[in-house]
Amino acid sequence: MHSFMPSRWCRFWAILALALVSPLCPITGPDLQSAGGAETAGAAKAQEIWEAFYLQNAKIGYGQTTIRPAGEPLKGVVQTESLNKLIVVRFGQRTEQELKMGTTETSDGRLLAFRTEISFGPSPMIVNGRVEGQQMVIESSTKGSKQTTRIPWTSDIRGFRAIELSLEQQPLTPGQKRTLKMLMPVLNQVAEVELTAHDHETTSVMGGKARLLRVESVARLPDGNSIASTLWTDALGQTIKTRVDGMQQESFRTSRELAIAEQPSGANFDLGNDVIVKLDKPLANAHATRQVRYRVELTGGDPARVFATGSTQAIRSLGPHAAELTVRSLRPGDATNEKKLSEPVAKEYSAANSTLQTLDPRVKAMAQEAKGSITNPRQLALALEHYVYRAIAKKNFTQAFATAAEVAASREGDCTEHAVLLAALARACQIPSRVAIGLVYVDSVQGFGYHMWTEVYIDGRWIALDATLGQGGIGAAHLKLTDSSLDGAAAYSSFLPVAQVVGQLKVSVLAVE
Repeated sequence: MHSFMPSRWCRFWAILALALVSPLCPITGPDLQSAGGAETAGAAKAQEIWEAFYLQNAKIGYGQTTIRPAGEPLKGVVQTESLNKLIVVRFGQRTEQELKMGTTETSDGRLLAFRTEISFGPSPMIVNGRVEGQQMVIESSTKGSKQTTRIPWTSDIRGFRAIELSLEQQPLTPGQKRTLKMLMPVLNQVAEVELTAHDHETTSVMGGKARLLRVESVARLPDGNSIASTLWTDALGQTIKTRVDGMQQESFRTSRELAIAEQPSGANFDLGNDVIVKLDKPLANAHATRQVRYRVELTGGDPARVFATGSTQAIRSLGPHAAELTVRSLRPGDATNEKKLSEPVAKEYSAANSTLQTLDPRVKAMAQEAKGSITNPRQLALALEHYVYRAIAKKNFTQAFATAAEVAASREGDCTEHAVLLAALARACQIPSRVAIGLVYVDSVQGFGYHMWTEVYIDGRWIALDATLGQGGIGAAHLKLTDSSLDGAAAYSSFLPVAQVVGQLKVSVLAVE
């Protein structure tokens, strides 16, 4: 879940969140239409940066970033284009994906407009943003659906190259700290970034060694998530290496030849099989369990701050890196002592958006077909779950994250496709819905795999359904990290908790009911 550190991290994050990512179009906004065209921009001298991306020491792709002055009549304006190509193996299936990003900024890094194009599914998610006064206006579109969101904007917020530009203009020295604000690519949120320079050290750089300044970076997001990474810079302040711990995610600034070189045969990292959290013994009848107590340990953090709590999940801290997680099943119609929510569910859980296109003709038709004459919300929720379970006949791991409209057309995919289609069908039937993100027990591998399922709001509470299983709700073998309405341009930030625990999590069973 790269040429600029947070951007690099976001690209890795997106893979972990379910794999990333068209040639990048120059950025144009209403006030930038007179940029003079490609000829003018192309006439200016461009800087080109190449990078190689690695995951668990296996090469997974490369990045190319081009930075050029816009030229007359936009003197003092810089245009950046970035193409990131990733080759990912998930459960033995190989897929190539791309993320394209572009910005128009002033020479001191003030963002004027941006564009990202992310190929998560069959159709790209295109996000355009432009500054209008004290707001950033963000338009997200995919598969015929468009959504506009606005976030507050101030003149001290910088663009995607904020960290790199800051370090190159004023290189840090050992012991120095610096803070800045920037728009995080892909996440589309403004982060406050703290940079702390430590000391020069000798570090590995693509088979060699280099003495570089180590800089720790923490980007804090308004939704409470944070992103930590380490970068190493040279005497000019240029970022040569970036690393995110956990899964050993690294990127290196290098030559074009080394960046695009193929990964040696047989050295691929499998993003499905290789991140399973194994148990020391099988969890019998996992999806029929009523309650399970687990011990969860997190190498790089506190699990009590990572796992969600609510009506079906409670957590008790056992120390800085361990916790007891109690998960219980709550199916439609189950009796419970839990109080119903007193406040109405927010509109975002019922509305159509660019991921859950409830007004798409195919989605509407499927919802009506599944509903038939059913009027009882409990029965309808179960019917929808079973309908999606049967409708997606082809299991396909080559797409990372298709939208509901795309799944309705293809009727194929993995857990994310099941989850978004069920969420969309529920909303089309006037049942509020959201997706849950976490882990699920998989009998065949005797462990937990990263997973997405659906939650619907019925009987005054949120009830979990899993259309990949189609068992009328779930048992106590789903460990929830977070949930999301998938609303707005910042919807993908809901996957951040996954990237924060991948490669660092240990789970053991304490008791089963």
